[in-house]
Amino acid sequence: MFSLKDKLTFVNIDQKYLKYLHEHCPEVYYKPIGYDNKPYIGILINEDENQYVIPLSSAKEKHKYWNNVETDRFLIYEISNKKPLSKNAVYKEISDGTIEQIFSVINLKKMLPIKEGLYTRVDLTTNSEDSVEIRNYKNLMNKEFAFCIKILPLIIQKANKLYDKQVSTGKITKFCCDFKLLEEKSKEYPTK
Repeated sequence: MFSLKDKLTFVNIDQKYLKYLHEHCPEVYYKPIGYDNKPYIGILINEDENQYVIPLSSAKEKHKYWNNVETDRFLIYEISNKKPLSKNAVYKEISDGTIEQIFSVINLKKMLPIKEGLYTRVDLTTNSEDSVEIRNYKNLMNKEFAFCIKILPLIIQKANKLYDKQVSTGKITKFCCDFKLLEEKSKEYPTK
């Protein structure tokens, strides 16, 4: 049974660890370039004391056709008046002048075990030294964080249901990480 360890935080995962897990389970998100700052929702801990994190994925065009909540994922979005948006913004038209801007996806199928020493906490605080790009990224992550806080009990509930079903049946659904395999590989991975 998953529960939250301490308070909700966003973390970045050590890239060598992600590559290692990806080599054993190709469903683990890993790209050799550009994933250094990919945020994960962390840290959940289950009753076997395995710590898990859940990845956030950037919004893509296909996501505007998805439901906001599914058994294995959530869209992180904001309802607002249609306003000037960046050219890469992903949104659904709700009504005349109102949109649902999709920021990212919480993908429970891609959650993975993590150990101390293999992640760093993301600093969401903006400061005067931040570039405009960094400030905008932190503002986006703060919106995502606030959204996650609101639905945290539901995230944990759905993570438990997905994990328990896979472990009890031994069946790994399409596009889902193999949780037990990853737990084994995580235990074998050396930490500093």
